[in-house]
Amino acid sequence: MKFSLKVCSPAEVAAEVVAVSLAADGSFSPALAVLDAAADGFFAQQAEKGNLPPGNGTLRLFVDVPGIAARRVAVVRHDGSERALERATAAVQQLADESGWAKVALLLGAGAGSIALMARAAAHDAYRFDAFKSNAGKARKHEWIFVCDKAEKKAAQAALDLSRAWAAGSAFTRDLVNTPPNVCVPAWLGEQAKAMAKDYAALTVKVLKKKEIEALGMGALLGVAQGSVNEPRFIIFEYRPENAVNAKPQVLVGKGVTFDTGGISIKPSGAMDEMKGDMGGAAAVFGAMKALCEAELPLYVVGLVASVENMPDGNAIRPGDILKTMSGKTVEVLNTDAEGRLILCDALTYATRYQPQAVIDMATLTGAIVVALGGVRSGLFSNDDALADALLRAGEAVRDPAWRMPLDPEYREMLRSPFADIPNISGVRDAGAVTAAAYLSEFVDYPWAHLDIAGSAFKSSGPKGGTGRPVGLLLEYFRTQVA
Repeated sequence: MKFSLKVCSPAEVAAEVVAVSLAADGSFSPALAVLDAAADGFFAQQAEKGNLPPGNGTLRLFVDVPGIAARRVAVVRHDGSERALERATAAVQQLADESGWAKVALLLGAGAGSIALMARAAAHDAYRFDAFKSNAGKARKHEWIFVCDKAEKKAAQAALDLSRAWAAGSAFTRDLVNTPPNVCVPAWLGEQAKAMAKDYAALTVKVLKKKEIEALGMGALLGVAQGSVNEPRFIIFEYRPENAVNAKPQVLVGKGVTFDTGGISIKPSGAMDEMKGDMGGAAAVFGAMKALCEAELPLYVVGLVASVENMPDGNAIRPGDILKTMSGKTVEVLNTDAEGRLILCDALTYATRYQPQAVIDMATLTGAIVVALGGVRSGLFSNDDALADALLRAGEAVRDPAWRMPLDPEYREMLRSPFADIPNISGVRDAGAVTAAAYLSEFVDYPWAHLDIAGSAFKSSGPKGGTGRPVGLLLEYFRTQVA
């Protein structure tokens, strides 16, 4: 996918189709008004004849309009909201994909913000994952063309460049999540990390194997991993450009359970195939690091991925087992399907050695957050108001929203064990997403935020698969740290 920016009249754009907007009240957008003038009132005549889109979300296509350089003009009627602009862009992208048009000019909105939104929407809707289909054929490649005036070119180009970086990171995240679990095992993830490091001078990667993880004393991570023939990996990304503005890093931590059966506390069989997506937090770290490299932001960022497979082998951990974490604290395992927090707590302890500015962990952690928020917003928990506010603003800015959840001390008091320092679940159904976050909070002594992305990182339909979230939120947050 290619993004191009032109400083010219909408009527001069050489493309196979140029897409413009008609307002909900029937008035012409500035771009449509320019096309109408260039075409000697062609679109005003179409309006009089009732040939323009009749209602919000509808599209009409006009071919070989006189005075217009583009071969076709797609007019989409919408109310001008960000959501409507996304949907209008998706409709044009789908039409371009079906028709095989290579050059598509998107003039559905104006200004740097609208250009960024259209670019993200086009890239997201154009994504396909057919690497394992024998009859997939060649992927269609589009060039998306955007138009601005001379005064806004700098801002528009910066917005487009950041969108391009996001598109690369988001697609990478989706690819990883969608890869089948017989391929995407912890060792394979480690190889993908090493391969990525070869593409960027500022990025280094280290992949720790089982013996090195044992030497670190990551007993909780190892406990989850011991039921699988696929050995664990602990992946360390360091993005440190020479012009980094921060001496102490921002740290990302991702849950990388490449397949989650639930272990001995085995899950129901229905939709268990979707548990290949239980490494969505790890995939988001991969994607965010890639987007960061593509954007070349001057920020020191570390990414940590704890990767295991949770299986019900004869050597698997059992309910009632007690594990010693890297921090030295002991955990009573009451449910082996609450494994994500076990691997994350060791990763969060490891993050302490960086004396981080802030740590953001991401995990498809609880079904409870799906019940609370569905797939619209990620659940955000934090011990630092400034960090939480920055992440919330970032998510709203790029339509990758989160919702702050409570983390009162009383929730921590729900986690009590008569045999260990802390249990991995509370033992009751109440506030499951909150008590999971409260468990993680026991292992941090720095500004920290936890994103529970169980609802937002994977969709069961329309289309099924990884969404690429929350890469957009993270990249925008990083941008604000250097703005």
